[in-house]
Amino acid sequence: MENKDFKSILQNVLEEEIPASQVNLWAGVKERLVTGKSTSPQQGEKMNSIGSRRLQRVALAMLMFIALLVAVLITPQGRAFAQDILKFFNRAESNAMPIPPEQVASAEEAQSISTAVPPAPLITISDAYQVVGFNFLVPEVPDGFVLLGARANLTSISIEYEAQGGGGALILNESLDGFIQSEWDQAPVEAVSQVKIGNIEAEIVQGSFVVLPGETIARWNPDASILRLRWIFDGVWFEMAKFGNVESIEYLDRDALLGLAGSMMNGSFTLDIKEAEALAGFDVLEPTWLPPVLFFEGAAFEPTEWDSPKNAVKISYYFYSEKLGPGLASNGIVTTQQPIDSIEDCKIGTGCLVGAGAEVETVQIGAMTGEYVIGVWKADNAGHWIWEHEPYLQRVRWQSDDMAFEILYMGPPEEITKTDLIAIAESMR
Repeated sequence: MENKDFKSILQNVLEEEIPASQVNLWAGVKERLVTGKSTSPQQGEKMNSIGSRRLQRVALAMLMFIALLVAVLITPQGRAFAQDILKFFNRAESNAMPIPPEQVASAEEAQSISTAVPPAPLITISDAYQVVGFNFLVPEVPDGFVLLGARANLTSISIEYEAQGGGGALILNESLDGFIQSEWDQAPVEAVSQVKIGNIEAEIVQGSFVVLPGETIARWNPDASILRLRWIFDGVWFEMAKFGNVESIEYLDRDALLGLAGSMMNGSFTLDIKEAEALAGFDVLEPTWLPPVLFFEGAAFEPTEWDSPKNAVKISYYFYSEKLGPGLASNGIVTTQQPIDSIEDCKIGTGCLVGAGAEVETVQIGAMTGEYVIGVWKADNAGHWIWEHEPYLQRVRWQSDDMAFEILYMGPPEEITKTDLIAIAESMR
């Protein structure tokens, strides 16, 4: 992956939409838009505060739900508070926001404002899995964009895309710490639309506050090419923001952005088994035996329209071990089931492509013959894909009747072995 300077991309988009010579953005605001600064812990901090996050979330959510239910049912204040729960954007009191004169930069000052250093270096998505302490989501790369990478720390991740040829960007922020909120993140009431991503409540905003030359008032510009979508799911705060509107990404309007978020959430493990079966149109097999360190998270359906795999159901089981302690919440196994007639180019069945250096071992899964392999495809410094023998990643593949199956395990190899993966496969009913 080419380590491009993402801050300069945003800088160029801002200059194209609102030239510094014509619009005097307050220095701090310009820096905030480019860097997305946060007070969250930085990359590299020790991953020692996760614990059994999922269990804590469930317990905390139950307590909060009971308390909120009492407040909502009993008091008018509670009912008013309930109406505000789903407000993901702060509402501005008007379309104009006063700015103290000393905080407004002149045209010359605006031109000379240096771009701030990003809060964390750009890394690959694969490396981000070793940094982030929760199960984050990664959408398919949208048409017209290229994936640059991610900036990550223990409690948040920012996944960054650049418009092909420049002039635009897409940022997906996922955080356990909430949204980055300031006066410049708010929007007038009429600019905020309440929408849904599937059955998930969300809000979307088109526009931004800008400061015109010689003025001390920031005015709302609904035509600014900044489109932001926010929602919350399973304790994670999501923001998907599009900057710029060059031809290659012009199609990504409000409806398309909602569609992109919806495809990501449908591809995440938000379904139960019956919901996944209804979408897929076939019976989904589940393991009847699991090692004691694995726990059901949810299912996902990947429809025929997706590039790969097509018409597949995945089930995720997250990893938790008191012996190893916190920090492994994103580890676990994913089972994948796909009709063989949906496989246009081999993805999960036996004989599927792995690197030339991979040691593929034939294994027996009940009466079926399968394959076991250790490792993963990884790009080298020159951008060439090579197969790396990585014990942290193991998989078993096999076919039965008209179905192809795969079990992928990411985690400590001593905790779940080849024998365990075969036993899981044999238990699927």
